[in-house]
Amino acid sequence: MSNLSCNTSEPVSRPHPGKPGKKVLIVDDEFLIRYSLQNLIEREGFAVITADSGLHALQQFEEEKPEIVILDIRLPDSNGLALLKTMKEISPSVTVVMVTACPDIQSSVEAIKMGAFDYLDKPIDFEKLIGIMNSLKHEEHPQDKKGRSGDSLIFTSDAMKEVYRVTERLANKADVTLLVLGDSGTGKSFLCKTVHELSSRKGRPFVEIGCSTIPDHLIESELFGYEKGAFTDAKGSKKGLIEMAEGGTVFLDEIGDMPYAMQSKVLGLIEERKFRRVGGLQQINADVRILAATNKNLHDLVQEGKFRLDLYYRLNVVTIEMPPLRRRQEDIPLLVDHYLKHFCTKYVCQTTSITMPALEVLQNYSWPGNVRELRNLVEKLVIMAKSDKIGVDDLPPNVFTSNQAPVPPKPPMDAAAPPPAQPVEKTGNNNLSLKVLEEESIRAALKATKGNQREAAKLLDITRDTLRYRMKKLGIDSSR
Repeated sequence: MSNLSCNTSEPVSRPHPGKPGKKVLIVDDEFLIRYSLQNLIEREGFAVITADSGLHALQQFEEEKPEIVILDIRLPDSNGLALLKTMKEISPSVTVVMVTACPDIQSSVEAIKMGAFDYLDKPIDFEKLIGIMNSLKHEEHPQDKKGRSGDSLIFTSDAMKEVYRVTERLANKADVTLLVLGDSGTGKSFLCKTVHELSSRKGRPFVEIGCSTIPDHLIESELFGYEKGAFTDAKGSKKGLIEMAEGGTVFLDEIGDMPYAMQSKVLGLIEERKFRRVGGLQQINADVRILAATNKNLHDLVQEGKFRLDLYYRLNVVTIEMPPLRRRQEDIPLLVDHYLKHFCTKYVCQTTSITMPALEVLQNYSWPGNVRELRNLVEKLVIMAKSDKIGVDDLPPNVFTSNQAPVPPKPPMDAAAPPPAQPVEKTGNNNLSLKVLEEESIRAALKATKGNQREAAKLLDITRDTLRYRMKKLGIDSSR
């Protein structure tokens, strides 16, 4: 930084020698920061432009069309979050790294939810910034991540892409407490394991604590351990689960079921990063990240006097809601395929696929037990299968029933929306079969939407996969 005093003029863009790299816009009202960042980033092979205000930044953004923006959250003429929103509206694929001299968890979370790639505090850690820039160097569209398949999260739906995007950004905020909400079986614990695996604490312990499974009189000693003589059976000292997770992550599952008296101790752990063993006097430091999950409404529990208000506020800073499976039906084929392979390998069997009609039934079922119910069903189907393909006849009766929640009324159609499908005209045949009615309904929907299968499926109130299957079965070509 010593060379900064010898030059007080505004730096200009200097294309990197050889093949030009991605274009980066640096937005900051402090000259020295712009200057030092420009020199640093150009040395990594990027082409750099700069702006000292929000207005100047938007002008540069629209004219130069940078792929990456390093954006100060506080500018003399505008708010960085507002600029972030505008830039993402103009170019959804742009990668924005927010920078601030006043670290604030809420602003960080808000920026990430609005589409920021990362959030850096001032003074900027140059090594971390270089790491980010190098990770972006060869990515086409870092924001447009496809669904990832693994043991924990399998998805392709927009709902889960949003969950994963926020998860990925928050993972390396290693001390931020995270609360995951969602119905039973949606995969809250899998999501928390993913946060741990994506964080700098990967490789250290991940300790899951079921708050609803440990008896009330044992939960404090299980979490914090105890000293010799703390109670009748304490023949020696014992470490608790918090100490065993040192350097890693503690996951408090179903925290809404935690005894009220214990909640104040957990609040102290989160705020002070310290605790005492049962019967102990010494404060023990706890280098752990706290993740929590619940399928209950904590706000209602607070109103009922069953959950501490201060702990609720402390947990509610950063929340992620896991969508139920009925809101991510397009993920069902991926999940079924994954669990088929998993259980076929586990049980050494030949069942390797599922027929389209059977898959269609599973996609139209509402899954009150969510992903856990789907997993258990596929395991049962694999074990009980009579052939190498699971068909409709192999499915249990309950999946043919409709447990869907009432569908909300559709909003008024605007001028741009496709017109509704017209009723099927009578053809003079008074003995129309179900097949004929189905074919004509599909053709009418496709005609009304000019061959757009996604919109046609919406009009028919079925999934696009179901529509494609029906079209293939009936020999319907949408291009005609």
